[in-house]
Amino acid sequence: MVREKRSYDITELRAQIYWDLPSDIGPIRQLLEDYSGIQPNEVDGHILAIREKLWRIKPYGCIGRFRFLQLDFALDPRYQHAVSLLKKRFSSTTFLDLGCCVGQVLRQLAHDGVGTNRLFGTDVEPRFMEVGYELFNDRKKLRSMFVAGDIFAEGESPAADPLRLLDGKMTIVHAASFFHLFGWEEQVRAAKRVVRLMKPRDQNAFIFGRQVGCDDPSTQLEGTRFLHNAESWQRLWDVVGVETGTRWRTEFDIIPDDPSSATKVTDDSSEMEGINRVRFGVYRV
Repeated sequence: MVREKRSYDITELRAQIYWDLPSDIGPIRQLLEDYSGIQPNEVDGHILAIREKLWRIKPYGCIGRFRFLQLDFALDPRYQHAVSLLKKRFSSTTFLDLGCCVGQVLRQLAHDGVGTNRLFGTDVEPRFMEVGYELFNDRKKLRSMFVAGDIFAEGESPAADPLRLLDGKMTIVHAASFFHLFGWEEQVRAAKRVVRLMKPRDQNAFIFGRQVGCDDPSTQLEGTRFLHNAESWQRLWDVVGVETGTRWRTEFDIIPDDPSSATKVTDDSSEMEGINRVRFGVYRV
């Protein structure tokens, strides 16, 4: 059985997911004031103007609901580990944010004292990354590299597959709300592509992020996005390891619900029973 595809009238869609500015934006407010130099009384208007610009590019739920304002990744111990590796003296550690949208993760890293010349971002929509410079007011100071590319692109040249520019160069990859967009086979393909991006044989290499998870993956409809529990997540990376000649150990942590958060993770799949939010880590062994 295949889930029926739903279509939306854009006016109806806006009414459903084009939210008012939430109250729980303290971390991004501080980042915009301290890192970007936005005056406190201008932050709200600045955010609203940027959200409207992003919405006109792509009317995604994550844009309408201000998900690009979330900095809760900074609470993940794996993020703190990434910061410690990146800030080591003479470090050659590199960091890629996969599906970076406006690049908020890279800006938080910069604000946390990480040199930005070893920070990279990629997204399939180049205009999101461009608007990121406007949101964070840092075009002249940010030294990070952004690459517009599709994780599923195939080709022998950077023109056909721009992500080839980054192959074999990454120590750490961050992927938030990414893998759960795809079915099992596509996730295997995407994960294998991520492995190609990693520095070979670097024992510090790891992948982390968040996604929507499922208590029992066997209950999912055929042909839909595949949501994981801890066991299926490890199984996925076991398959990837066999097909790439690598080995990976996974971690999978359920994030407790915070009903007070106005920008908490929301997803069409959340209507199903047994759905939860998770943070994950994937480590080379």
